Amino acid sequence: MILPLLLLSSLVLVSSETPNDKLKSCCATIKHGDKDCIDRFCDFNSISQTNILNYLSTCSDKGGTVGMMWDCASLRHDHSECCKAKGVEGKCLEYCAAQDGVPTNYLDYLFCTESFNEIRDCFHDHMDKNAAFSHKKN
Repeated sequence: MILPLLLLSSLVLVSSETPNDKLKSCCATIKHGDKDCIDRFCDFNSISQTNILNYLSTCSDKGGTVGMMWDCASLRHDHSECCKAKGVEGKCLEYCAAQDGVPTNYLDYLFCTESFNEIRDCFHDHMDKNAAFSHKKN
């Protein structure tokens, strides 16, 4: 009788984790990233189309920090269908197809900042239903 209660209580704990909790949990597993960038920007509320350029200009030259944080936020999942449903188009869909990581030629995609909130929202919605990514596995 105790085992089923323990299993049920652990399910409640896992499901009560918000997407932001999961994102922060993943970022905590980044060993070789820039701590300041992670502390400032590893939060769904801290990344939006109004500050994505600040994030990129601050963190893109910090080794692989942007890519590792992108993996945490995207779960390296293909969000293309969600993005299309939210109106993301053209080359910007490359940010949605996150299974291969973030595109690194950011200047080619500056026009995508206007779609960033929609992309972020797809990541958030997917994270709500799935476990966090962990850099410990890689």
